[in-house]
Amino acid sequence: MNIKPILKNVSAKTGVGTVYVGVDFYNLSSREQVFFKTPIKIEKKYWNPAGKIKLHPNRKELTDHLNREIKEVFSLIDTLKAKGEEVTADSLKMTKEVKRVGVKDLITLSKEYVSLRMDFKQPMKRKFNNLITRMEDFTKGKKLYYSHINQRWVNTFIKYLQTEFPKHENPQLRKVQSPSTIHKSFRLLIQILNHYHKTGLIDDKFKNLNFPKTFRQKKMVFVEDEIKQILGFNPPTKSLQKVKDLALLQLFTGLRYSDAVKVNKANIINQQLHITATKTHQNIYIPLHPALVQLFEKYNYDFSPLKISNQKYNKYLKTLVEEAGVTSKAEHVIFKDGEHVTVQMFKYELVGSHTFRRTFITNAIIKGIPLHVIQSITGHTTLDQLTEYVNIADSIKAREIHKMNELFKVA
Repeated sequence: MNIKPILKNVSAKTGVGTVYVGVDFYNLSSREQVFFKTPIKIEKKYWNPAGKIKLHPNRKELTDHLNREIKEVFSLIDTLKAKGEEVTADSLKMTKEVKRVGVKDLITLSKEYVSLRMDFKQPMKRKFNNLITRMEDFTKGKKLYYSHINQRWVNTFIKYLQTEFPKHENPQLRKVQSPSTIHKSFRLLIQILNHYHKTGLIDDKFKNLNFPKTFRQKKMVFVEDEIKQILGFNPPTKSLQKVKDLALLQLFTGLRYSDAVKVNKANIINQQLHITATKTHQNIYIPLHPALVQLFEKYNYDFSPLKISNQKYNKYLKTLVEEAGVTSKAEHVIFKDGEHVTVQMFKYELVGSHTFRRTFITNAIIKGIPLHVIQSITGHTTLDQLTEYVNIADSIKAREIHKMNELFKVA
């Protein structure tokens, strides 16, 4: 370990730079550096590369100030050694942070920020509190200070958010976050950091970090052959059979999960399913598919007994599709080291409560059903909302045409 003052950020116009106290950790395999900014600003011509001030009119005063700054760094090192902690770049920065802001770590500051925002409505408060809860779980009881927020922390936190913890004692923390939700979580964190930067409590180095960026996740649907596989599968248990039946109700109606589980006999009028969408409050009218008549009779026109938590439904759907023998893959975007990475995943890994609604819409477009008819069935408020499904349908058509090209390929 080597400690040495260094002049940085020298202006090309004025020749004035800022003095930092640099601490260099190095061994045969790695090297770490940390720089502590001082209030001392000086022209380059008065700075000796060896880390000393030369020929300056106020040389003695500036040198005394610099020595106090160096002494403070040694004091940080002594504090860590006295606690029996390893002296590293991160531990030095954390100790410095504690001395500067007292006992307030970033999680404490985040909670204070939420309590200060009296304008936040409950849904927004829940989002911030969910982020704070995940940060607390991620740190496993250790203090999280602003000095910890570097690119390595960001990348590791992203990996944590993408990890499933099915047996976690807190049900809210069992599920993975989708890439779009991860982006939103970091936007909340940035909002907190911006607040404390404006108050002068922290610097703006966090703005140089590579946080997850927004994007639209590629949507997965089942094609006709895969639908036939699922339809022909005979689940080995009653619970999995109920999940299959609920999925088929979505497949043949395009209903959202929240609407599918509330269907009952009162919704059937003149061989049509009439229901008001929970999300959009749109009145939906759906012609009954012949396969649905048998399904309705099986449950005596009441699907409420099929209702389970969305989390369990998603879990059992994965089992259903895998056991049905659907082994094809689809592209999926994840975050890795702060970047978007496209990977191939099995469809049974990606299936969720919205997949069969999405499959209904996409296959309806492929079969040539007019968009305004599909809109009246699905309850979308505008035709523009179906554009994404049109793009999915077009990509499926392109793949099928490619198969035809292969079939008639001339050697």
